[in-house]
Amino acid sequence: MFVLAIDGGGTKTCAVISDEGGHIHAMVTVGKSNPTTMSQKEFEQVIDQVLIILKSQNPTAFAQIASCFAGMAGVKEKQYDSILMDVLHRHLPKEVTIEIANDAINALYAGTLGSEGIVQIAGTGAITLGLDDQHQIVRTSGWGYLFDDEGSGYDVGVQALKAVFKAYDGRGYQTNLTARLCQHFQVDAVPQIIDQVYGEGHPRAVISPLSMYVSEEALKGDIVARIIIQKACEKYFHSIKACLDQMTWSKDKIPVVLTGGVFSNVELFIPILQKLAQKEVVEIQFYPSLMPPIGGAVVGGLKKCGQYIDPHFVETFNEQMLKSSSEV
Repeated sequence: MFVLAIDGGGTKTCAVISDEGGHIHAMVTVGKSNPTTMSQKEFEQVIDQVLIILKSQNPTAFAQIASCFAGMAGVKEKQYDSILMDVLHRHLPKEVTIEIANDAINALYAGTLGSEGIVQIAGTGAITLGLDDQHQIVRTSGWGYLFDDEGSGYDVGVQALKAVFKAYDGRGYQTNLTARLCQHFQVDAVPQIIDQVYGEGHPRAVISPLSMYVSEEALKGDIVARIIIQKACEKYFHSIKACLDQMTWSKDKIPVVLTGGVFSNVELFIPILQKLAQKEVVEIQFYPSLMPPIGGAVVGGLKKCGQYIDPHFVETFNEQMLKSSSEV
């Protein structure tokens, strides 16, 4: 049995044809597919392109697709469900069952393997999304980098810049982040960073990558970096708690999947978050993502068919993704 999985976002769109064992039979990555940042015609062209390429790679598997799970950014917000459905039906076999979801569901399923729960995404931006007992989606935070991407790569990067300039002025503690940021921007002195930050690049693109230095220095014991991480975790937890409070949840435990570039050193974050959550009535359990989001979309497709998730699915799928990526 084959499933078509699509993970669409504001930067790129990934799609695979996979079987229930996690073996990838076709794979494609193209540009963005978020309809809030493109015209309807452009959106349809991207989806057409994805499906045409997959079919050309493996016509046999394409003809045997049983279900399609498309987790895509902006489709629900823009009310493009019917438009996406029409494009998919134009290409796919008639008997295919299709489910369209928010792209954050891909990230959730990549950690829970299809179970309900909460996903905390912290990449360039940040958002908390929950899927409850009634299969209703609850979303908190992440309303835009200008005022509410708390805990995002951009936010953590901004805190790093603040700390470095405060240390330079004598308004804050000295930190190894100073050397790391000067090296990153290839400058000799802190004031020279200004020209780099206010250059031609978009602030999010320039500042977000700085978050990795905060994690790395926090792991080494830098007190300033550790404070930044602590405060970021408090922001995540407040958003997660607000999300949980709005969810219909009858179980005594809830999984929270941590995914996104900020969590690249996830072992730094889980103990802090677990400590913040220890007094909650519902036991909150934090987990790293097991697969890339596209793997979660495959799980969604298998779940749609009532298919049991093979115990070796994650290992096989990750190996296949690594192999497919190296062949591109």
